[in-house]
Amino acid sequence: MLVRSDADVLFDGFPGLLWAVRFDAEGRATPMEAGDPMEPGAGDGWRWLHFNQSDARSAQSIARLPLPEDARETLLSHDTHVILQRQEDGAYGVFVDWEHRRAGGKAPRAPGHHDGLGWLHFAIGDGLLVTARRQPLRSVETVRRQLCAGERCSHPARVLEAIAEHFADAVERATDDLSESLDRIEDRVLADAIGDERRDLASLRHQSVRLHRPLTAMRRVLKQFEQRHAPDEDEDELLPVASRLGQRFDDLDGDVSTLQERARLLQDEVAAKLAERTNTHLYVLSMITALLLPPSLVVGVFGMNLHGLPFADHRAGASAALVLGLLSSLAVYLILRRLGVSRST
Repeated sequence: MLVRSDADVLFDGFPGLLWAVRFDAEGRATPMEAGDPMEPGAGDGWRWLHFNQSDARSAQSIARLPLPEDARETLLSHDTHVILQRQEDGAYGVFVDWEHRRAGGKAPRAPGHHDGLGWLHFAIGDGLLVTARRQPLRSVETVRRQLCAGERCSHPARVLEAIAEHFADAVERATDDLSESLDRIEDRVLADAIGDERRDLASLRHQSVRLHRPLTAMRRVLKQFEQRHAPDEDEDELLPVASRLGQRFDDLDGDVSTLQERARLLQDEVAAKLAERTNTHLYVLSMITALLLPPSLVVGVFGMNLHGLPFADHRAGASAALVLGLLSSLAVYLILRRLGVSRST
């Protein structure tokens, strides 16, 4: 798929490049407007190149970069799972992020309203950070704007940390929103004001699962990366970054797991209350049926058009039949109460 953009003209020889940022030795970012993004400049520190995976020509641009073959394959792959691998000259991998919606100018907060998950493919080389994505990503765009606005970043690994931190912040805000919704549902359940709580809880659990899955993937990969590489192997900036991110995602995943457990227990309580209410209704209906059955039998007997029926020729026969029906209901009620079937409410 070929996607033409203004970047095709601005960055000659690098089709598929969306934008490039140059960092000086002190970590100040300067957006590159045109030319060769790999051309050396005065006071150079390192560069950040961001490619569009939907543009098939990105492959020829990435092939020109001084990166290992595994890193190039990761940048161009369509993997939809978290990866973090280290090499002698750098690292490569895939992180998760929320898709970014440009229309409207406001990024949604709740997980039930975002555009879905997106995947950031990255590679760190010698003085180089290369990222690629298929859809616009919210955290990547936020970090780029902050850097271009004057925020400093001394190492490519710190950019990845900032992106992951913004993703974690969005998850934390969404978790807080879900927790507030769960509190309101819990208040209504405790007040026995049950209405649409089952539907609301089902939606809330679905949203919490969507938060839990990427968090679990991130924390698992970061923990494995930290276990494979001892902190004192060398002075690699990526190791402390992975450690800090692993701790952050551990805490977030614990919060989401607690939210899921609360929602599950509350859903069980709602189901129990609804079952109790249903049983009460069935009990009332059963009692009414049991009390009305003997009078129905009495009325059925006296309704037969046959000779020899009691009270057939008596002037108070109808009243006697009604009294007999009421007495039969009273007898059944006393029998049920004696057997323990009846209960006071």
